[in-house]
Amino acid sequence: MSLSDQLRALEDDVAQLPVAPAADIRARGRRRGRTQLTATVVAVAAAATTAGVVATLHGPAPQPAAAPPSRAAVPIECVVTLPTSPDQVRVRVSDTGAATALRERGFTVLSGPGDTGPAVLRYGPEAIGDAALLRAYLPGVTPVYDPGRAGDTMDLTVGPAFTGLATTTEVNQALVEAGAPTPPPGC
Repeated sequence: MSLSDQLRALEDDVAQLPVAPAADIRARGRRRGRTQLTATVVAVAAAATTAGVVATLHGPAPQPAAAPPSRAAVPIECVVTLPTSPDQVRVRVSDTGAATALRERGFTVLSGPGDTGPAVLRYGPEAIGDAALLRAYLPGVTPVYDPGRAGDTMDLTVGPAFTGLATTTEVNQALVEAGAPTPPPGC
């Protein structure tokens, strides 16, 4: 069989190969991202458990003298778990283009003040996990954590530099790279 005959036979074989639809490929990427996120969470949990066992084996740490109770000593309820879907995330948005794009992705969008300026996401202790998810959709946004902020609603200012949200693949990659949300100092 000549080389040209072999090439034609190979070309015929390749033409008959099934090609997966793009939706299947994206779904496979989302599954892979969720699997990687789960593995990260399990690894962090295992490390925390190991640290707890080691601390138990070495005995209790010496306790400092008790300080008088103050308002600052009241524990803050920090929510660091990622929401299971964007519709659980509440955000006030100043820019109508950004608000429309976030609504299309399933976020609960409220009208926000007409602030303009650099891209800033303000959130409190009850929205740490929500903020981690939203930051994956908004590359370049500057997170501003306010430990005294009440509620789980965030404020987003995107300003005139807003060009659009990250793609689904970019969101999944950002979530995997960031890993599980961690509480900021003071939580």
